[in-house]
Amino acid sequence: MDDEFLLVPDPAELGLPDELPPIRVPDFATLASQARGSAFLTKVHQVATWLDGREVVVEDFELSAADTAAATAALGCSDNEFEMLWELAEDLDFIEVTDDEARPAEGLEEWPDGSDDDVVEVWDVAFEFVLTESVWYDGDLDPETDPDLGPAGPAMMFGLFLAGGNGLPRNELSELVRAGLTEKPDKDPFETAGDPTPALLGRLRELGAVEIVEDTVKLTPLALWGMRERYVALGVDIGVLPPVEQMTAADVLAAGALLSDEESAAESQAWLTLRAPEQAARELISAAVLGDAFERMYAVHLIRSNDLGTESLWRSAMDLPEMRPYAKTELAGEEPDIAEAAWLLTDVVAATGEVENAFPPEVPHELVQDMFDAMWRLPHPEAGEVLTMIGAEHPDKKIAKAARKAAFKVQP
Repeated sequence: MDDEFLLVPDPAELGLPDELPPIRVPDFATLASQARGSAFLTKVHQVATWLDGREVVVEDFELSAADTAAATAALGCSDNEFEMLWELAEDLDFIEVTDDEARPAEGLEEWPDGSDDDVVEVWDVAFEFVLTESVWYDGDLDPETDPDLGPAGPAMMFGLFLAGGNGLPRNELSELVRAGLTEKPDKDPFETAGDPTPALLGRLRELGAVEIVEDTVKLTPLALWGMRERYVALGVDIGVLPPVEQMTAADVLAAGALLSDEESAAESQAWLTLRAPEQAARELISAAVLGDAFERMYAVHLIRSNDLGTESLWRSAMDLPEMRPYAKTELAGEEPDIAEAAWLLTDVVAATGEVENAFPPEVPHELVQDMFDAMWRLPHPEAGEVLTMIGAEHPDKKIAKAARKAAFKVQP
């Protein structure tokens, strides 16, 4: 892969977090199989095979007009498209061009019959070429005078990658590209060169980088893989979801913290269908014990929303300190004591970061004080952080002061 990672700007400049939602990509052999099926690369390969055994005229590294006409007729493409395919064939080492000769190169053997690594590498080079160079082969654009369209593809790909499995409506992509090209607020970047989005989408689809379903554009596994490789190389943590049949309850809970509501619901439902209800609930409880505040809350949400919570399940959870407060809220006739209520509150604030609603105005100050006294004594790993957060951000000065005092008592 290109060491410059042209498709990915500096994550810090974009304000990206250090961690992005996990993605699911198939194994490398499957990626290579998908790459071999690229219609766009088949066209590039045909440029090289057209040259095989053919005498052509080359002057100053350029194919003669007569040979170009013969090639476009044979390949069924326009002059501009052939010029693009020719340049990419050179970049991929499919053809070797000198100042007076052109012939198939040894690199041609890497496609499509090379190793999986070679094939995916070829696809990835083509992916970058399409996104950063192919816009110049539409119409008669002049790089010296026309707007710099180089960022158009990366701007589109950035938006699609962040959209994840949901994809984006096709009509939103032009605005993404427009925003990526806009340098002067009072000048429309499409005014001179037109909107490059339709042509880019067409080539990306032909390459095998996007799929379009009912006007929604989504990245294919190959494009997801390629973008993830670039972000990871720049220090962004992006996990890879295992196949659903290999996912553990811990995987489901961890993914829930990062995926969109729609994506996490799809993942959890796919996982649940592979298990009996009682087994699924017990696996979720076991994983929640080892998880963080969000994962405990999410496990309870999944159990509750999918009607998995039997009395037997919650009775057994009463023996688990991390889950006992939740079990009491689910069992008839059970009420959390002050320490258990403090645990639940700590989980909520730690998981959501919402401080203002931690204590409704009608809650007596004495109860708030009792809650903080219980909270700082908890073995909860985030008790000190939550108390500090409440002390810094709660709008009620008395509550904030009481939280700060309690935070000082938390043992490091």
